[in-house]
Amino acid sequence: MGRCFWSFWCEVAANRSNLKGGSAGHISSKNAMAVDSQVDALAKNLSAKRYRSIPRIFLDLVLWTGIAALAIYLQRWWFTAAGLFVIGFGPFHDLLVQGHEGTHDLISRNRRLNNFFTWFTLALAGISAEAHRCFHLDHHHYAHTPRDPEYQFFDRVVRGVPGWAYFFIPVFAQIGVNAYGLQKKMPASVRRRIDLELAGAVFLHAAMAFVLGWRRYLLFVIAPMVTGLYAASVLRSVTEHHDVTEGSEWTNARSIVTHPLIEFLWSNVNYHLEHHLYPSVPYHALPELRSALTADYQAHQSNVENGYGRTALVLLRDPRHFTPK
Repeated sequence: MGRCFWSFWCEVAANRSNLKGGSAGHISSKNAMAVDSQVDALAKNLSAKRYRSIPRIFLDLVLWTGIAALAIYLQRWWFTAAGLFVIGFGPFHDLLVQGHEGTHDLISRNRRLNNFFTWFTLALAGISAEAHRCFHLDHHHYAHTPRDPEYQFFDRVVRGVPGWAYFFIPVFAQIGVNAYGLQKKMPASVRRRIDLELAGAVFLHAAMAFVLGWRRYLLFVIAPMVTGLYAASVLRSVTEHHDVTEGSEWTNARSIVTHPLIEFLWSNVNYHLEHHLYPSVPYHALPELRSALTADYQAHQSNVENGYGRTALVLLRDPRHFTPK
């Protein structure tokens, strides 16, 4: 675990350093320091807010089981088909968003609770929490550069990472993330933990199949994963970093302005640039952080686009992954 947490603290330090000088181009140095200090102070206060991930995880599970139970009760093929897509697109995807919160230690300040819920939410998709921590925190440290493990994984799926590659990337996500954590260069303790977590994930899915029966397990666990969750993953992943400018924290990620319903269903994951700038801020406080950063976004020509659908349609046809500086 040491290597992964070292990457996290390096990433935090890098963000703080870059933000300190980020506004000097459009206001005086003295005023820039004051503005950055105010944003830093706000981010610190937002980071201290009560976390909301555990109640949200239970809400996602209630939505998931409620839709499945209603489909079983109604026994209408069209409702079942729509329901399993909604499960994948909504609560299943959001459980992974909460697992991402746990990767940043934002589920609970109790370490054991945070680790358990991080494992549980990611295990539903067959991903080790420890592997995801290594992969994702290194992604933050090397965001949108050739050293970014996310880019390196994408580049293995389709060389050069054109937009259409994102139709295939979610299919190999579990393999890519888990394999990253199991590399020989990782500490033996990290690899052992990943092995244990993956074994726990197998047990979790076997238990669900036993309780639900194989037919319902395939219908309400696997089918949502390959339909609604797949669609959500394509929309989200192509819009986060594809064809943005490397070299600056202000431009190496993209945020999306979307419908409030999507913000609710996906726990504000559309505030991706805000998250990269201040990864210690929990998901429910990101809208307030964006308000404080609006002027800086305009000055640095940061990537904030309108709508997942319209943005994804453009980017999926875009062959360029890196925009020149």
